[in-house]
Amino acid sequence: MGTDYAQILLDVQKKSNIAITNIRDVKCLKEEIESFKDLKIGFNTLRRLFGFLQKTKPTLATLNTLAGYLEFRSYASYLSNKLNFDTWYFQQKLLLIQQKKNLNKEDLTTLKQGLEQHQNIVYVAYFVANLIQINKLGVLHDFFKRIDLKDRMDSDLLKFATIVTHSFYGVDPSEVYAIYKGLMPYESFRIAVPFLYIDYSHLNGIYLEVLALVEENSKCTSDLLFVGLMRFYQQFYSLESFGGHEIEFPEKFNKLSPVLKGRYFAYKIMASNFVDNALKNAVFKECKKIKVHLFVEEVLPALMIKEEYEILSALSEKYYEEIFESANWSSKTTNSMYLVALATINWHKKAFKTAKINLELVALAEVELSYYDYISLFYYLTKMKISHAEKETTVNAMAFFMVTQLVSKTGFVKFLAASEKYILK
Repeated sequence: MGTDYAQILLDVQKKSNIAITNIRDVKCLKEEIESFKDLKIGFNTLRRLFGFLQKTKPTLATLNTLAGYLEFRSYASYLSNKLNFDTWYFQQKLLLIQQKKNLNKEDLTTLKQGLEQHQNIVYVAYFVANLIQINKLGVLHDFFKRIDLKDRMDSDLLKFATIVTHSFYGVDPSEVYAIYKGLMPYESFRIAVPFLYIDYSHLNGIYLEVLALVEENSKCTSDLLFVGLMRFYQQFYSLESFGGHEIEFPEKFNKLSPVLKGRYFAYKIMASNFVDNALKNAVFKECKKIKVHLFVEEVLPALMIKEEYEILSALSEKYYEEIFESANWSSKTTNSMYLVALATINWHKKAFKTAKINLELVALAEVELSYYDYISLFYYLTKMKISHAEKETTVNAMAFFMVTQLVSKTGFVKFLAASEKYILK
């Protein structure tokens, strides 16, 4: 018991990346543990565990909480599966499993136990990616049919979705659609791949076909709403007609995720000739009762492309701190988009020096790959606006070149049309 108890404390420090050396570290660890799946643990309990108060034998409830932070169902589960912390041990098992034609009960147990430890999601993602590239369809189908991924953290699933999606890029195009079609009936696949990796770069290609497969295989209203909204995005940015079809206000709107709510409002903004007071008030009303940094991921670019600078500025001023919520898993992407929005606002106010500083702070290299080309289009369009105002010919030409390259890749010709008036002759 003593050795196991010491080991779980080491594993907790390892996962949190907090080495306990003083009381301040204990406070940080308490906050970290309690930020994960609403776990609760007492400050004095942690002080005793790490020797800052007289030690007592930890209760089973305390050990279960620590095990829960490590993503085990219980302390007993932690004790029986500690070898999963040896990532090389787990990877060796994956290598053996991928040689099979189908998954047996023992293989499924190994995968489920391995996924109890969040860091193993990356190894499982590469395992699945390799199965896709070597066309091991039997194992792939067994995996998504029997492994439930929907309760994973979004940050873990995004890693999984990114790796798996990019594995398709190395497959013969004639086989890609067939693999997607075969896997789409499995809810676990839909949740973990096409819904997490929103492939703006291929929205005029395979991702549009993937969305059609989602529509064929899901009856969930939020899934179908997402598909409809993404179809509108494709048509809007590609300057295609949307056919006048209006996406109705979703039933049970309050139960939708903040990002999907933001995507719906982005649609309303882009589909309108201008943002009237009713729509503006609806956006600000929603911001009062939602996680703003997630909601505005789609609202900010919609306001920029529609040149609604006054509303963009008002939203920025009111929710500056909430948008820059650095602890969130998507913060790098949201912050980058927000900095581009700030640069746009300052360009509109003719504060060109500040606008340049805003753009210099954008970390494009750290943006999620699914959003990289999309955010880059706004970034270089904004750079064109600033360089046009300051008559910086070289910078302007470079930015326009990048816009044309990105439009060629994505098919989002809307950005070419938007950039025309900012080209320096």
